[in-house]
Amino acid sequence: MKILLVPGGPGWAFDHRAKDLLSLRFSTIQFELKYVNKVKTADQFAFDIIYPMSINIAKKLHERTGIPYKRMATGITSVRVMEKYMLEGSKIPPFIHAFRGINTASDEIIQQFKNELSIYKTRVGINEKQFKPRATKKGTDEFVVGWVGRTDQHDYRKLKGYDIALAALKDLPVTFQTRTFKHKVPREEMVNFYQGLDCFICSSSSEHIPLPVLEAASCGVPVISTKVGIVPELITNNKNGLIVPRKSAAFREAVENLIDNPKMRRNISKNSRKTVLSAWTLEKCKSEWESFFLSLR
Repeated sequence: MKILLVPGGPGWAFDHRAKDLLSLRFSTIQFELKYVNKVKTADQFAFDIIYPMSINIAKKLHERTGIPYKRMATGITSVRVMEKYMLEGSKIPPFIHAFRGINTASDEIIQQFKNELSIYKTRVGINEKQFKPRATKKGTDEFVVGWVGRTDQHDYRKLKGYDIALAALKDLPVTFQTRTFKHKVPREEMVNFYQGLDCFICSSSSEHIPLPVLEAASCGVPVISTKVGIVPELITNNKNGLIVPRKSAAFREAVENLIDNPKMRRNISKNSRKTVLSAWTLEKCKSEWESFFLSLR
C-alpha cells in the first residue's frame, strides 16, 4: 500500500510527524513525502491514499490541485480548525464526510465529535533515543522553567497562554527559557533545550497533542500542564507530571512545589521517562497508524 504524506512545509510539527513515520519499517505500507506545494494532480493515481497531515492542508491541496477528498485521508489536529470551516448551525465542516478516513491522537477530539464522525485513534509517538534525559547533572543550582509556543500573533499568544506563564513566574527565583515562532529552532537543538530545564509549562487552552509536552516528558522533564489534548492520557497527576487549572496562581503553586521538593521532582522525572518508554515511543504507536491506513483499502 503506497501512501503519500503531505505536510504543509519543512521544519514544523507536521513535517516532524511525517518524517517520524518515514523512519519506521512497515511490512505492508510504503510511505513517501511531498510538501503541499509540490504535490501534482497526477499524484492521486500514483498512491493508494493521499494523506495531508491536517484538514487545513487537505483543503489547500484540494483547492490547488483538484484532487478529490475521496482520494484523501486526513487528521483532526485542532478543534479550532474544525470550527473555522463549519457552516452556521452545523457541528462539523460540510466536506468532512468526503474523506476516505479521519484520524486523531486525542481522545478529547474523538469524544467531542463522536456523534457526527467515525474517527480512528492513532497516538503520536516520540523518538525516545533522540529525546532523552541529560547524561550529566546541571552545572548550576539555577531553576530553569521552559515554555514553547507562538507569541507573534495575539490569538496564538492567548491560545498558548504565554502571559499566564509569565504572570505565574513573576518574582520567583527561576530562569524562564522559551522557544517561540521567531526562534525556528531545529528539532535536534530542541533536545538540548529540554535537557537544560527543571520543569516545563504547557499553559494552552486547546491542543491536539501537544508535542512539546511529549518531548519534554521523554527527556525526563517534569511537566506542568493544563488538561488539554493527550495530557490526561499521558500524565497521571502528581505521579509523572502535574495537571493544573489554567490559572497563573495554579502554575505558580506547582512550580514552587517542584522547587521546594527535589525528591518529588526526581520521582516525576523518572516516572515521566518511564511512561514514554512503556507506551509512547514511535514503535509502540506504530501499529495504530498501520491499522488506520490498512482500514482504508
